[in-house]
Amino acid sequence: MFDFLKRGQLVRRGLASKKTRRRRTRNDLLRSLEHALYVKVFIFVAFVAGLAFLVFSGQQPEPTKNFVIALLFLATAMIQLWINQPKTFSQNSRILLVFGVIFIQLAVTKLVLVLCNSGNYRILKPEMGGLITPYAFAPLVLSVLLGRNHGLYAAVFVSLWSSVLFGRIDAPLLVTSLISGFTAVSLTLQVRRRSKLIRAGIGVGLAIWLLSL
Repeated sequence: MFDFLKRGQLVRRGLASKKTRRRRTRNDLLRSLEHALYVKVFIFVAFVAGLAFLVFSGQQPEPTKNFVIALLFLATAMIQLWINQPKTFSQNSRILLVFGVIFIQLAVTKLVLVLCNSGNYRILKPEMGGLITPYAFAPLVLSVLLGRNHGLYAAVFVSLWSSVLFGRIDAPLLVTSLISGFTAVSLTLQVRRRSKLIRAGIGVGLAIWLLSL
């Protein structure tokens, strides 16, 4: 009460502003979850379960071998994130963002290519799968939200995981995904306007069409 009256006097004298800055109260629960080890383990276990679902779904040859390779890629990704991006590795929200966006791209890639190769739809032909696959989704999103290094990180590992989702390592898919991801990151180094995102999308689209030709 006294603070309110004192502030009113300061406002009348012109020594304080009528507007006050909104203060966020600290939530101890959220802070503990942000750095809890069991949350970090849960995120990685959930990602492994998602990889297993994507690799073993369908009738591709040697799914167990591809799943082991995918786990080795995951171990490499975790070590590289821990060494090169310790701030991101220490914050569970950032880990969830990075691997959540990567898994979304992997799931959509699997869905698109399976539908195109199924032959059940006239519009979705096998040769169209390589053109409409969202190769640069994860690199583009993470480059804008977290920076260039995270975009490059996503471009490399999402390409490696995508190449083992359909049996034998798909070299054209790997190369196309890498080049598309690097193109998206290079075009979003300084994104301050929406037009830059549109330019990045057009650049990635042109890169994919040139590679398809």
